[in-house]
Amino acid sequence: MALVVSHVLSPVALATLLLPSTPLRRAQVIWSDALVAALFTTIIPWLVLLAAKLRGMVTDMHVTQRRQRHRLYALTAGSILGGLLLLQVMNAGAAMFREVLAILLGLLVVSVVNLWWKVSVHLSVGTYVALQAADGMGGYMPVVVAGIAVLSWARIRSGEHTASQVCGGVLVGVAIHYASNLLGTVLN
Repeated sequence: MALVVSHVLSPVALATLLLPSTPLRRAQVIWSDALVAALFTTIIPWLVLLAAKLRGMVTDMHVTQRRQRHRLYALTAGSILGGLLLLQVMNAGAAMFREVLAILLGLLVVSVVNLWWKVSVHLSVGTYVALQAADGMGGYMPVVVAGIAVLSWARIRSGEHTASQVCGGVLVGVAIHYASNLLGTVLN
């Protein structure tokens, strides 16, 4: 059951759901901007990961071996930067830039932390996505906390992370959520 939860609530799945749903949460974002953001932020990087897995360059689709992550992080950052450039050409609104920049910031933070310590990317992304989805809807906070707890359980139970690595991921997700809110004040 823990592995099923880990797969269903994988970072790429959650971020891919978050980006195209941005127009539902922020009226000023148009669908084409959200789809381009999802393409460059999650879909292209996921296809790169799939190719790496098929070529034997990574052991699994969750890239549980820290030493295998850095090249993929760099390629993902490059794809996200390309997407930001295209969004600029498309004259996308600040809300879409904020979402993508926050994800890029999260990737950079996790990349740096992972040089020394294995932090849970599942929980970093899961926490960020849950907080972003519930932003401004305080009544959903118990659901957010329950979702984070279930994902934390799954990562520990599956043996992929220790409790401290999961807590570290949650802290990164919370920090990126607040950084996203700060970006919102700067970009608007």
